Amino acid sequence: MSFEPVFRQVLAHAAQAGERAAIVHEAGTLTYSALAHALRDRAAALARRFGVCRGDRVAVLAEPTPDFLVTWLAVHSLAAACVPLDAHAPAERLARVAARLAPKLVVSGKPLPPSVPAQAGFVDLSPPTADAPPAPAVGPEDVADILLTTGTTADAKAVMLSHRATAAAVRHINAVVGTAPGDVEVLALPLHHSFGLGRARCVLASGATLVLVHGFVDGARLVEALLAQRATGFASVPAGIAILLACDRGRLAPLARHLRYLELGSAAMPEAQKRALMHLLPETRICMHYGLTEASRSAFLRLHEDRDRLESIGRPSPGVEMRIAAPAGEIGEIEIRGEHLMSGYWQAPELTAEKLKDGWLRTGDLGSVDADGYFFLEARIDEVINVGGRKVLPREIEEVLLGHPAVAECACLGEPDPQGLAGEMISVWLVARERQAALPAFGELAKLLRQTLEPYKIPRRFRWIDELPKSASGKVQKHRLREAP
Repeated sequence: MSFEPVFRQVLAHAAQAGERAAIVHEAGTLTYSALAHALRDRAAALARRFGVCRGDRVAVLAEPTPDFLVTWLAVHSLAAACVPLDAHAPAERLARVAARLAPKLVVSGKPLPPSVPAQAGFVDLSPPTADAPPAPAVGPEDVADILLTTGTTADAKAVMLSHRATAAAVRHINAVVGTAPGDVEVLALPLHHSFGLGRARCVLASGATLVLVHGFVDGARLVEALLAQRATGFASVPAGIAILLACDRGRLAPLARHLRYLELGSAAMPEAQKRALMHLLPETRICMHYGLTEASRSAFLRLHEDRDRLESIGRPSPGVEMRIAAPAGEIGEIEIRGEHLMSGYWQAPELTAEKLKDGWLRTGDLGSVDADGYFFLEARIDEVINVGGRKVLPREIEEVLLGHPAVAECACLGEPDPQGLAGEMISVWLVARERQAALPAFGELAKLLRQTLEPYKIPRRFRWIDELPKSASGKVQKHRLREAP
């Protein structure tokens, strides 16, 4: 299928509707015409002053600003790969990433420590373009982005996404979510992560308006932006939805009238929260995705249309194939095929070969599929707990515990059995719904579990903590629970 990189679509929108707002930020509005002009200037500066060319890598600290998006698009137009990095990551981590990926340039809007090489400031990247070198022909297999995963394992992988893959993802996401030129989408997600960056792609590729705000920390500011901008689109992790659901419903009434679509993802959401959201937004197209950095938004659950399958992850996106690597009716690994798949992992051919086989991506997720093609996520393969040779899926335990009124969140995993008898024992970490309330005794929680689960699935250790460790995208990082005191 033909591909069209996002930067080319931005240039096309500039030629056809240049005065339309492309990016709205606290500092002002950038039209598509201004965005195209800035893109060309920045590409010329990167090429002429720093020698960026095809195949190079340019690391950029991903702040939620128009400057980041301009540089991101400019790097793509040079057939180079952009490496968006967490602007708030410790200097040691940035230095490790720079040593690993050897970027031609590290672009930052603020000074970087000496351990991070090749820095440049945004202010230095917009000289005149009179002697700009000719733009290269960007091909479908040129790498557009290299994204670091934020999964549940301690070691992040560097995922290479080609222009063909990102264009394919834009097509199938927009086909489901429905972003169109007249939309105004508020984006509060981090731009170094697949979800947030993917939303930026979809909005700019469609010629809509992207409103950048600083995360979900300030709930009042987020709601104010949604209402003030008369947002027709929004994308969120479950933490952002919790903010909305905690707001005064009367104040959110206008939002329910003008919000056309909402995309959810990156972490699980309890069914009760899904139904509360459906009640709050009865006319909004609410789409919850399943995917990986390696295979963006491979399936969608449409909450209103699929109200009888809310426990599922939905059905495959248009143009995407999914299957279960197990006999029909059994649980097995979810595998995915489509043009949106990654090219591979940076300088990791063995890992790439292990994950990509005959065009299918092995996700590492265990799941099942019903007769109507709805897929169900059971667990990560590496999170399955082995209790004396019997396999336990953490989700079984977590779902029961979340039914207790005192439990807001919980996470289950296996730890070595100190007695050496069962291989692993089950431990669970819990977050209270109300911190000042009296907490249920562990015996009470164990009794609740025994009502529906076999004895070997009852945790031997319960721990209350203030919050579960999560990535910037809201995904629970279970490996960090073992590090907690």
